[in-house]
Amino acid sequence: VARHRFAAVGASRPQSRLSAAALSGAQSGAGDRTGGSTTLSDTLRPVRASTPIDAAGTLARHALRWVAAAANAMTLTKPVVVPFEGPLTKGNFVRRTDRFTAHLVLDGIEVHDGENGEVKAHCINPGRMEAFVDPGATIWARRAPENGPKRKTDWTWELIERDGILCSTNTQRPNTLIAAVLREKALTGFTDYKSVKAEHVLPHEGPGVKSRCDFFVEENDGTSHYIEVKNCHATYPDEDVLRGWGYFPDSVSERAARHCRELAALASKPKTKCTVIIVASRADATRGIRPSDYHDPGFCAAAREAQKAGVVFRGLRASHTTEATTIEDEIPVDLATPSSDILCALHRAWEACAPITGWDRTFGKDAPKRVANGPFAHNKGRAGCDSTLLPITSEHFTPTVSRHFDD
Repeated sequence: VARHRFAAVGASRPQSRLSAAALSGAQSGAGDRTGGSTTLSDTLRPVRASTPIDAAGTLARHALRWVAAAANAMTLTKPVVVPFEGPLTKGNFVRRTDRFTAHLVLDGIEVHDGENGEVKAHCINPGRMEAFVDPGATIWARRAPENGPKRKTDWTWELIERDGILCSTNTQRPNTLIAAVLREKALTGFTDYKSVKAEHVLPHEGPGVKSRCDFFVEENDGTSHYIEVKNCHATYPDEDVLRGWGYFPDSVSERAARHCRELAALASKPKTKCTVIIVASRADATRGIRPSDYHDPGFCAAAREAQKAGVVFRGLRASHTTEATTIEDEIPVDLATPSSDILCALHRAWEACAPITGWDRTFGKDAPKRVANGPFAHNKGRAGCDSTLLPITSEHFTPTVSRHFDD
């Protein structure tokens, strides 16, 4: 495969701009399932990426991915572009308070209400937002439509620039993207259906929480297909063993673990399929997506058990401009148990990101206080994952580290 590709691009070009899936994915209706044939040359399609990637390493990864995609007949058949609902305004991040409010300074927007020129924007992200709470970072926000529902803030925080990449800060955005992918029938495995419903209540037996799945697909043969969508925003380009991988979640998410357990129970029923789609909301997640055992071993264990029960995990990579989001390609989801090297690298990355993670709590006796940026309880005493965090200093918040398992 590598020799074939180099012959196509020219051996004199050791560096090539390739997408993460330049060689990935068999065409819809792969030969082993339909009796037809798909040649290797049919799948070699150069696509522009946002950053240069080492060509030889990329080719090796894509060769394996092509074989896997051909065997499973799963791939994104075309990019899907989803414009933002209204123009975005550029600005700078100031701080995040009480989880769901971002304080921003926006270009050309004057504020005269005693907020030092800051506007308050809705932060649609319940997690820690690891490495995103960075004072001075370049951001983009969208003004709410005047004729829309009444809300506390006039703006929604949509994008932030990290490591030269535009990343989504809105955890509801992946649902909008997957709705478009389903509507366009652009993802194999989701093209032969009667109807698609959003926020479908899962069937339950007996009392308990009435959970919903993000999408319910009724296929033409009567099969019920339940889809759960997750947002992945964390990559760690400074660590060699982590570079190119997106990690989810960045916080403990019992809700995500519960969803995996519920889908695992449903997957055993006749004429039932269950899929978890994780959207990497940044273009540099070129190698794939991994569950983060460092941040949430409970979710990772639930995901691995769900896979054994028949739940399928699929990954999609998204890139952003200030006008639209594009679902670029399908990428692997690696559910393997991480090595000690990976866990230690995640710990180093977490330590580096702690000062620009979490939010400022503005109520209580100790307010203001930075929270949701301290060590995880499950890592206490865990080899390679527990160490004393260096003191954090910042003009924007009280220089303390939250140990949330002590609070």
